[in-house]
Amino acid sequence: MRDEALPAAALRAGRGLFFVLAAGLLLVLLATIGRLPPVVASHFDAHGAPNGWSSRAVYGGLILLIGVVLPLGIVWLVHAVTRQGPELLNIPARDYWRRPEHGAEAVRRARAYMWWLASIMAGVALAVHGLIVRANASSTPRLSTPAIVALLGGVLLAIGSWSVGWWLVLRPPPAGRPTA
Repeated sequence: MRDEALPAAALRAGRGLFFVLAAGLLLVLLATIGRLPPVVASHFDAHGAPNGWSSRAVYGGLILLIGVVLPLGIVWLVHAVTRQGPELLNIPARDYWRRPEHGAEAVRRARAYMWWLASIMAGVALAVHGLIVRANASSTPRLSTPAIVALLGGVLLAIGSWSVGWWLVLRPPPAGRPTA
């Protein structure tokens, strides 16, 4: 694959994945919110016992805020910060990407890659919602410790992979290869 094809493909795939996950979160939330008790156990201690409660409406709003609104806000913020170029970005190979001939490509890559972070956030919100629904399914709510540990491991793996990808997407191309 040619280097310049990566950002366009990443933009389409990351943005598309985000909207699929965000729509999935909304649909699953709408389909399951009625199964939750009027007062939802929404926060749990290290042993899986509830120690925080919310109304259904507040809980639903919070999940949508975390899984849809916040990721879109981050994408918007990166777009706003890069309107004048990559100068305000903290990116790998900063000196290379801030040169006038590479600035537009740096902005394009950074903007495209933010959709992948948004996708991770939407996916995590969807998974958390599933765990909350499951925890509240019994008369004595309890969050599964193995499930939350698995989710946290997945989140760490996803964010770690995203961080490595950030470096790979924004490293300068090998000498002699054009970026665009």
